[in-house]
Amino acid sequence: MAGIVRDADASTATAALDASKSAFAALLGTLPAATSHEGPGVRWVDTGVHDSVFNGVHDVAPEGFADSVALVRAHFAARGVPFHWETGLRPEPPDSAAILTRHGLRHVEDEPGMWLDLTGPRREPRPVPGLSIRPVTDREAVREWVRVWGCGAPTDVTDRWYGVYSALPWGPGGALRMFVGYLHGRPVATVYVFLAAGVAAVHYVVTRPEYRRRGVGAAMTLAAVDEAAAAGYRVAVLTASPSGIGTYRRLGFRECCLVGTYEWLPPAA
Repeated sequence: MAGIVRDADASTATAALDASKSAFAALLGTLPAATSHEGPGVRWVDTGVHDSVFNGVHDVAPEGFADSVALVRAHFAARGVPFHWETGLRPEPPDSAAILTRHGLRHVEDEPGMWLDLTGPRREPRPVPGLSIRPVTDREAVREWVRVWGCGAPTDVTDRWYGVYSALPWGPGGALRMFVGYLHGRPVATVYVFLAAGVAAVHYVVTRPEYRRRGVGAAMTLAAVDEAAAAGYRVAVLTASPSGIGTYRRLGFRECCLVGTYEWLPPAA
């Protein structure tokens, strides 16, 4: 398959993770109210959704970094829309963190970027009795996916996420493939795999708190990477939360970078 990343190491996996995130930003740019922007050495997407997850920079050059931060912040400040900025995926000036905070972005988290060779043997997790994993194939399943992902989040949050994901081109056979895990018939877990930029990006491996530590997250991750391998992909990438990194390591994922997330929020009215 043309464009598929066939071999990876820490450096190429980091570049592939960055390219995957850029591809997803381009996908967000197809939303009805979204706009894509480009300035000197920087590109970003503004979906108009009041959630920083869906707005942000997806390409920036190290030269003129401070000017790029000022430009993007001015754009979102004028719009009153929150946005995020990720570091650690591409060359940046050594004082990038200080530049971001000086322009009003706050540091949210650092998560290791990880990668997995899909052509090699994988460490199978233990079976989870009563667990079935089903692809999202209709809008009601998208609604169920965001409810489980939210783990009790307020309705306005899950409604906002539903508005975004239901408008994207999800579904079996496409680039964005979403799954819900059911334990004895109850929806308890989520994952999606995004097949783009030559790699399989695994995101939102989430299990409801009361069902954690049973191997559900490992099973959901494995379902996503199996889906990617069956589609001909050879490398999977992800960013790992503190609660998930142990699971990913046990499945054979290796660390390749450290992704820092910064966020800007408009002042409260």
